[in-house]
Amino acid sequence: MPSEKISLTHFSLSLSAPHHDFQVFAFAGYEAISQPFCFMLDLVSEHTSMDLESLLGQPAFLQFAPDSGGIHGLIDQIAQGDSGQRLTHYSITLRPHLARLEHCTDQRIFQELTVPQIIERVLEKHGLLATTFNFHLGTNYPKRDYCVQYGESDLHFIQRLCEEEGLHYHFEHSPTAHKLVFGDDQTVFPELEPVIYRQDTALAGTEPVIQHYKLRLETRPNSNVRRDYHFEKPLLDTKGSANVNRRIELEEYDYPGGFTSNDRGDHLAQRALERLNHDYLSGEGRSNQARLVSGHFLRLSEHPNKEWNDLWLLTEV
Repeated sequence: MPSEKISLTHFSLSLSAPHHDFQVFAFAGYEAISQPFCFMLDLVSEHTSMDLESLLGQPAFLQFAPDSGGIHGLIDQIAQGDSGQRLTHYSITLRPHLARLEHCTDQRIFQELTVPQIIERVLEKHGLLATTFNFHLGTNYPKRDYCVQYGESDLHFIQRLCEEEGLHYHFEHSPTAHKLVFGDDQTVFPELEPVIYRQDTALAGTEPVIQHYKLRLETRPNSNVRRDYHFEKPLLDTKGSANVNRRIELEEYDYPGGFTSNDRGDHLAQRALERLNHDYLSGEGRSNQARLVSGHFLRLSEHPNKEWNDLWLLTEV
């Protein structure tokens, strides 16, 4: 949900590095569930020379909401631009620690570990302590006899494991840190304060409103079927399936499904169907509310279509 105009007169950037006088001139950003966020900031400073290398990788907090709401990340990119009579232009990009994992590839074998345990080992390899990430899971995951990372980045490896098991992640921000939160259902997502719908943009700047909102339906499979072969039980019909009732019937079939019990097959089929249908019904809007954060529920209110006045999960901002 893009923000048309945030009704604030001041944004601020906090850095642990001393002796900086950066002022935020403008910023744009993107964040979504199960993706590393990216925020690009245009800054100005009275200093015509900065040690850019010393700032690269430093933690920073961009505050853009009056209640200390904002984005905490690491400086992933920094550049110096033109200098005027008094001010020099700089630009930085903030991304999470997790984004660094896309620059590291490996070839590893993991044995007798669950997917959450494998992810934890990869994160710890990059210095992410247990205090910087959480698993809020409602399902017990089986140990994998043999799991291989082969020539893929550590970030892609984690993304692949999450997709296979139906895990998702989002970030929680504070002025001093950002936390990576993994989940497998919607109970992990907190709820934001309700926002009213007002198509009349004259209210923009006086109170947070949703100014535009539209609903979209897309064609997606309504059934997922997967099969596998159990060499110790060759006569067993090893199958998993999941479906939802829809007027248009479309099936995705997968073999081998990567399981040896039908219960496990049903679980994987259900997660695959949920992944395929995550955008079957979606809404898109525009707001001046600065506190919209992906991975949070938002209640829409006072829309003329009363069926739309409900909780909506913010998947992308």
